[in-house]
Amino acid sequence: GATTSTSVDLSNTYLNWYRENLALNGLSERQHRAERSDCVAWLEACERTFDLILLDPPSFSNSKATEESFDVQRDHTGLVALAMARLAPGGVMYFSNNRRGFKLDPSLSDTFAVTDVTRESIPEDFRRGSDIHRCWRFRHQP
Repeated sequence: GATTSTSVDLSNTYLNWYRENLALNGLSERQHRAERSDCVAWLEACERTFDLILLDPPSFSNSKATEESFDVQRDHTGLVALAMARLAPGGVMYFSNNRRGFKLDPSLSDTFAVTDVTRESIPEDFRRGSDIHRCWRFRHQP
């Protein structure tokens, strides 16, 4: 039901899958944009705000297109803060990742309203392997 969306990824493969899924669902790239960019750089340059953000970074990335590697355990605090700076008041951000043993930085709960929604986010077919990912809902503190 979103009137517009923006998907940011450094990978052409994933952006092509995104475009294919848009087409399969009868959606237009006019309203639903694909941006090939390093997410951190894109968030730093972005001036828009969003009502809903889905932040699903890789566990690790060592792309030739960036100077530094990305490790979700090491780098998630800064990434979450950048994304939350783009979240509109009253909006919600979902942050998920597939890294086994991942631990969310507890200091994020000092700044944002954080709820672990991992159980609700795992499809019924995957309940036995409930460690397939972790997911949190973030909101701005009231």
